[in-house]
Amino acid sequence: MRPAAFFAAAIGAAILAFVVALLIGNDYLFFAAYTVVQFIVLASAWNILGGYCGYVNFGTAGFFGAGAYTAVFFHKTYPLPIPVLLILAAGVSGLIGFGTGYLTLRLRGAFFSIATLALAVVLQTFVVNWDYVGGSRGAYVIRPDSIDVFGFQIGYIRYLCLMMLLLAAVAVAIARTIELAKLGYGFATIRDDELAAEASGVPTLKLKLVATTLSGALMGMAGATFPYYTGYVEPASTFGLPYAVNSIAMPLIGGTTVWFGPVIGSLLLGTLTQIATVTISSAVNLLLVGGLLVGFVIVAPNGLVGLIQQFLRIASPARAAPQSIGLIALATFGFIAGVLEVVFSLAALTAPDLTGLAIATGGLVLAGLWIISAYGLMTIQRWSPFIATVAFALSIPIAALHIWLDRALPNVAPWGGDIAIAIVAILFLQRRQVQRLYHGHPGKEAAV
Repeated sequence: MRPAAFFAAAIGAAILAFVVALLIGNDYLFFAAYTVVQFIVLASAWNILGGYCGYVNFGTAGFFGAGAYTAVFFHKTYPLPIPVLLILAAGVSGLIGFGTGYLTLRLRGAFFSIATLALAVVLQTFVVNWDYVGGSRGAYVIRPDSIDVFGFQIGYIRYLCLMMLLLAAVAVAIARTIELAKLGYGFATIRDDELAAEASGVPTLKLKLVATTLSGALMGMAGATFPYYTGYVEPASTFGLPYAVNSIAMPLIGGTTVWFGPVIGSLLLGTLTQIATVTISSAVNLLLVGGLLVGFVIVAPNGLVGLIQQFLRIASPARAAPQSIGLIALATFGFIAGVLEVVFSLAALTAPDLTGLAIATGGLVLAGLWIISAYGLMTIQRWSPFIATVAFALSIPIAALHIWLDRALPNVAPWGGDIAIAIVAILFLQRRQVQRLYHGHPGKEAAV
């Protein structure tokens, strides 16, 4: 698909997602979706420099905060529409990215990463001592209740969510265009071997400046609407560690070498943290993200996309067979179910009785089976079909118990769907072609 066609499709998908959310009519959906989509922008922006070029950037919070305080400055000086603020924030953060790149991109490896972390600290210190934008006390940004968009009155949070969806479409389109263009090939040479690229005549410094400028500009745009979303900003949270950690974890978990890797990681981790915030507390978000990040670095350093590509190279070298697609679907379902079961089990641990402890213990055991079987299925381990069958079999009585405890139709439907999926999965795993695949590969071959 050509870049222009993909850009139009991305904008159309963003508008469609907004319309669907409007039809659902739940205001909390817009609050949660804003955060998830914001992480898509940040992860895609980080991946331009960290994934394509191989320069790990710990300064995401600095660029994000610069965009946020650009909006605060103009809100106090001369209030402007959100689209204009996005452009101004992109200009400010892009200039900061260009300057930072010019000063630090001759550094490499950990030295560059430390320099970007220092940038965030410097910008936070500057804002703390800038009384016009609130200083260390922070600043309140009063937003209207609604806004007119092409003759329609919509709530302001819904409007901000629409802006972030459109910005995410632009960020993803830019990332894809870079990946498929000559610029992307230049970035790849820097990531693979910068010295060899310089010796071959690749203008590495210019390419790195382009990467830092684009990455910083998109991060700043993500921060421009943040003050209007929260209504109050202060330096400690705006330049906080969670933005740096999440923007690194999401591309690494999804996959850094392709444009849709950060999107997958952002949707997964963003949704997971929102569920954890509702069921437990926002205080555990970094714990969950950090745990998943460590796990993926150890067992799947190329992310989910790399794990699936590795599986397809072994299971279906010529073309993707239907059984391979089915196994990928089962592994994906098992991984998501396992991670969600961990969250719900941690929530059950907060109950001060033996029932909560029993539910949490059983849930953690089932979650372990889900996650282990998902990994085994993707790395073609001999034992994985058996473990996956056990996990699906155990999920049937658990779902039936939930239905028996609460017979309301909204709760019966998803648990009934789980039972149906489990039965189909068990039957699928017993097929001769599936058994032959896993007993024909020793497992260690896939791990290489």
